Amino acid sequence: METSDNIIYHTYHFLDKSDYICRTLKLKNMRKLLLSLIFTFICISAINAVEFDKYFENRSLRMDVYHWGDSKTSKFILDKFVIEKYWGGSKTILLDEFNYGSYMVKVIDAQSGKTIYTRGYCTLFQEWQTTEEASKMCRCYEESVSVPLPKNNAIIEIDERNGDGVFEKVFSAEYDPKEIYNTPEQRYDFPIYDAHVTGDPAKKIDIVIIPDGYTTEEMDKFKSDCDALVDVFRTFEPYSSYLDDFNIRGVLAPSVESGTDIPREGIWKNTIVDCHFDTFYSDRYNTTESYFAVKDVAACAPYDQIYILVNSTVYGGGGIYNYYSVSTSGNMASAKVIIHEFSHAFAGLADEYSGDVEYEEYYNLKIEPWEFNITSLVDFDSKWKFMVDKKTPIPTPTTEKYYDKVGVFEGAGYTPKGMYRPAYDCMMNTFRGDKFCPVCTYAIIQMIEAYTK
Repeated sequence: METSDNIIYHTYHFLDKSDYICRTLKLKNMRKLLLSLIFTFICISAINAVEFDKYFENRSLRMDVYHWGDSKTSKFILDKFVIEKYWGGSKTILLDEFNYGSYMVKVIDAQSGKTIYTRGYCTLFQEWQTTEEASKMCRCYEESVSVPLPKNNAIIEIDERNGDGVFEKVFSAEYDPKEIYNTPEQRYDFPIYDAHVTGDPAKKIDIVIIPDGYTTEEMDKFKSDCDALVDVFRTFEPYSSYLDDFNIRGVLAPSVESGTDIPREGIWKNTIVDCHFDTFYSDRYNTTESYFAVKDVAACAPYDQIYILVNSTVYGGGGIYNYYSVSTSGNMASAKVIIHEFSHAFAGLADEYSGDVEYEEYYNLKIEPWEFNITSLVDFDSKWKFMVDKKTPIPTPTTEKYYDKVGVFEGAGYTPKGMYRPAYDCMMNTFRGDKFCPVCTYAIIQMIEAYTK
């Protein structure tokens, strides 16, 4: 358990940072809100505390699995356990406070049965499950979860959120520290470029930048692009006000060829983590299915978040919660893409734009989505209702009167009907502006505080 002195210190740290929330959100009931948040924070700090040194070593355990199935089935096969030399996460808050994500990894102490670590995440496989291809065939994806290295036997469990929004156990494997095939071998030992390093990884949000499509001769360009990424975080609020809470490091990992795959144009490049456009036949969606390679490169530095920077001028990218972010480095819109995609991966924010798709394919409108910045109105009390002025109608008309108001605007999460967003426009909707709405700002700040307290 945390000592009372530590809890008091973290509380005052939170109060200092919360001044930015006040200035940004300008809510009439902010004092009441902050007092509620502080009380909740103190309670969570006391209840969620797990003694890191009692259960874990200051390294990472990586469990590689193959995730396969079709649109209706989801199965896992264990590949291997890998012991890595860095743990970049918190040593204070080890149990996930947010319950975000479509999956949850759990570490359970085998002797006591106590859950000693949890973290929510999403995957590329689950996005593929929504495609037409998934209704016709099975596919297999590489996946990997990283947790602090247990000192003793532990169960590594994967839970999946079912159609009703409830996590259910779908896979588990026992980690035995004495097992001779738990490999400590590191595939790579690339040098690290410290683009912005401010302190202890256990107390910071550590972003590792992986270059894809940068040759050995282009490593200086990659360093400059890392510096440019730091400048992006320096440009957009609320990240700019919290920049000293981040460590940002680049791995100097060269590719054989420069550029990235563009399958629709017949362009294929030999790159270190195999990024490509046209994911799920979407022109601008750039991802990689070579997740083991991503984790191999990322292991060269301590990290909480993985950012893949693709050496291309073509517009595009992607972001998956606690999985990875991807963006290209040379497009004029890259700054907004970088911060948008990172906010998916880091804060679990949903896209706030809609489309002409059949919305039932993406969300069960009978339940509340887990993403904080969209709502089905099934349980709006759990979302941003406290931020909506009593004079603002729910749902909120898309008229000029409410363009600058926090409200409940229909059309979000690729869904034209039945799903709602908090603002007429936002960085999670279009790139016409350069600001996050107050609700997304609030969600990002909450996540920053959770990593750094």
